[in-house]
Amino acid sequence: MARKKLSAEELQRRHQQMLNTFVREAWGEIPAEREVKLRSLKAWGFDLLKGLRGGAPSVFVAPQEARRQKGETYEAEGETYEVQEVWQSLPKGAKLLIRVGLEERRGVIRAYYRHAFGEEEHLFTLPAGELLLAYFKKRGFGKLLEAFLSSGLTTEFLQKRGEGGKAYDYDHLPAKMRRALREAGDLLRKRTRVGRFTLVYFGKNKDGDDRYIVTWLLPTIHLFDVDIAERVDKLLAALD
Repeated sequence: MARKKLSAEELQRRHQQMLNTFVREAWGEIPAEREVKLRSLKAWGFDLLKGLRGGAPSVFVAPQEARRQKGETYEAEGETYEVQEVWQSLPKGAKLLIRVGLEERRGVIRAYYRHAFGEEEHLFTLPAGELLLAYFKKRGFGKLLEAFLSSGLTTEFLQKRGEGGKAYDYDHLPAKMRRALREAGDLLRKRTRVGRFTLVYFGKNKDGDDRYIVTWLLPTIHLFDVDIAERVDKLLAALD
């Protein structure tokens, strides 16, 4: 079956949209690991515990909804845990680390606790997309939830409002669209140093609502930083 050819009008519209899709982009190296704060772990829905795991001293996590308490003993996935302390702050010199990789054709996040003397303990491995969605929901990042598209080593967001049309050139963009381009560029340059932000604006519809398409591509590892995720969420919210 022969494919339908684009009309001259459709080609012209696509060409015009291509010329007026504005890009902010940076391509450094995605870090192999990232240190995160204890509040990030809590934002993902986990408590950090110290105690005995299978009778041996260990550091481990438990879902916050389980509400594990000091002195409690419980079993999970065939192992026995005894809680000696629910940490509200990390010991001096200790670190929480995350690493993002690919496994079974999808992104996964691995979290580790590094003792002050350098030894590491694996805390959990979860699909990156699953953890991101739970984390966005828990933190109330509604725009990130709505715009989430896919997750691997990078995570892609798509926010689209209204139907397409004639794309506006830069000089005719509303102030908030220019501001989004500027703030996205600052985030890429100063914080993530890797990623791509695009924006194409089609003006307002008959009800006065803006029509546009925005895409974000960011390293998954950076989205587990609460400060960065919050900034991206606010930027997307400011477009509406």
